[in-house]
Amino acid sequence: MTKKSVIQSLKRWNWLFAPSIPDLVFSLRTTITSLVALSIALWMELGQPQWAAMTVWIVAQNTIGESLSKAHWRVVGTLAGAVAAIMLVAASPQQPWLFFPLLAGWIGLCAGLGTLCHNYHSYTFVLMGFTCAIISVSAIDTPDQVFSIAVARSTYILLGVVCEMTVALICEPNVASHARAAVRHNLQDIIEGTASVVRDVLISHAPPERDLYNTFSRVMTLNDRIEFSAIETGHSGPMVASARATLGQAAKFMSRGLGMQTRLALSGQKNGRFAQPVVAAFADFLAAMPRFLDSDAGVTQLCTHADTLLRTCETSIEQTARLENGSSEQRAFVDDRIVLQGIALLLSELTLLLNCFRGTGPDKQALGALRLVRPAHGRAALSNGLRSFIAVLIAALIWEITAWPTGTLFVMFVSVICARFASFSNTVIASKNFFLGAVWAVIAAVIPVFLVMPVTSDYPVLCFAAGIPMIIGGLVNRHPATAAMGASFVNFFPYMLEPENHFRINELQWFNSSMALLTGLGFGVLIFRYLFPFSFVRFHRNFRAIIENDLRNIVGRNSRMTDQLWLGEIIEEMERLIAHDAGRDPSQTDAWLSSAFSVMTVGRNLLYVKFLLTKRALPPSVETELTRLFEILESTAVTSHEKLEAITGAESALYQTEARSEEIGQRIQISDVIGCLSIAVKELGKNTSFQKQHNFR
Repeated sequence: MTKKSVIQSLKRWNWLFAPSIPDLVFSLRTTITSLVALSIALWMELGQPQWAAMTVWIVAQNTIGESLSKAHWRVVGTLAGAVAAIMLVAASPQQPWLFFPLLAGWIGLCAGLGTLCHNYHSYTFVLMGFTCAIISVSAIDTPDQVFSIAVARSTYILLGVVCEMTVALICEPNVASHARAAVRHNLQDIIEGTASVVRDVLISHAPPERDLYNTFSRVMTLNDRIEFSAIETGHSGPMVASARATLGQAAKFMSRGLGMQTRLALSGQKNGRFAQPVVAAFADFLAAMPRFLDSDAGVTQLCTHADTLLRTCETSIEQTARLENGSSEQRAFVDDRIVLQGIALLLSELTLLLNCFRGTGPDKQALGALRLVRPAHGRAALSNGLRSFIAVLIAALIWEITAWPTGTLFVMFVSVICARFASFSNTVIASKNFFLGAVWAVIAAVIPVFLVMPVTSDYPVLCFAAGIPMIIGGLVNRHPATAAMGASFVNFFPYMLEPENHFRINELQWFNSSMALLTGLGFGVLIFRYLFPFSFVRFHRNFRAIIENDLRNIVGRNSRMTDQLWLGEIIEEMERLIAHDAGRDPSQTDAWLSSAFSVMTVGRNLLYVKFLLTKRALPPSVETELTRLFEILESTAVTSHEKLEAITGAESALYQTEARSEEIGQRIQISDVIGCLSIAVKELGKNTSFQKQHNFR
């Protein structure tokens, strides 16, 4: 091994051996807080005080907003789970094979509902599931004590939450001002990123599919995290609404830029007499944008410049329509105008984006309509629900057959892990890392349990022995590549200490508890790996079914499909694919992403055509042609190939209609529709070719 490779290897571990100040402060602060919570629980002489320390680590997050949100929903989920546990035990006293199916059904329901939700709303159902399991399984032998167990469990949680929130608020002053600055900085980065993508498209240097995906995914992630910023800023409604609208508009702007790429390729008019100067001016404008985004005055200048460019673009569009009449280059003028109309659409969306960013956009209701929407995934929810239901039943059956003395712990941990894994995007990888974290927690607990606690009862000595592994676990938790493992470690390490006031856990009991923990988590890993596993073939087929259904919704008369819903659907499916992409051929994933972007572009342009149609500003002949086309696209009996032919036929018919038209306004309206249909033909053709090549039919 060369010296250079050794140095590079060490650099990869800098986050652990030379951590950043924020990571080290977070780890130290949370370790101290968890040990304080543990000491308070011991002082109150609560049974199983380790749950208070575990709660501190579970609630502690990167930002105050995340911590407060998670703490809030943890309390809600814990209390709801405690009530469910009491009802479950009361409904099936001394009836294990009535109790376990009811428990399995509850865990499955919570896992399914948790999959449908996002952020810590999902975590609420996770808590409802495994809190019910912990309390009810603990009360199997003494059902008359279930209320006391539920109260004790809730007390641990509240104690841990109060300790973590108190320390976090003390250690991070001026949260609101920092949060506002962070939101503006993140939005500025997103605007710069989307502007860079569109500029690259205009100069014929479109970025790779992975880069496009990363930008879209970051927009969606920030959209999800805005609720935490809202908490930090004191629920500043206007600021949050503008931020969400900015992110939604940024996604629309970038997706429209992808359509511009197709317009330029189809028309060949990048160097057209009218289009070329406007395209070049717009590209230069986008390149200069980052210099003006730091201040409101600069953003105002950008809006003014964008309005000037839009007026120039509209003037050029009118000139092409006027010069077209009787010209031998009629088709060239139409193609030139299609490019200009694409630029006009981009400028309109950019202007709205900048207005949302500076807080002078539409009213609150209109801003709400601009935010991205992350749709619920029913298939994944059903899979997780059924998987969890079956896993708990099998675990209970194993305990019944083997009569394992600590089998209740095994069932409890299986329930916990099934509920917890349901909120992960890639359950196979996450469950494996979670299991490894628990293994390290058991190993690390050996020193304090076997070498420290038997020889002294001094709490400071225990803090020293337990604090060092906690600090290391906190750093592992902060590193993105090992976050799941680190979270598992810091969650289960306090549990494996099993401290008590009046006695010390014996070695045999500790080994039994360790075995129950590891076998429960290991069983969960196997369940999520082999029961209803993720299948790429099934994923592609499901994606195609979703897209075909949503395309029908786009053209449906009574459909409520919007740009935000459409973009959210496509981005979420791309995130699901990338989450399971490890070990696959990158070229196949890139090809699929390209196909997904094609579908995204088709949907946006059909939505725009539908908007033009519903405005009833088009010539009657065009409205008739589009109505007929939409009826074909909405039909379930028409194949994809036939739909592509129908769009191609409508495009050809509108070209002929435009050539016969003598009114400038009608020519502009018709070419606006032609541009969208031309994009749909090109991108649908690419997607159909991809589906045939990969046989996902």
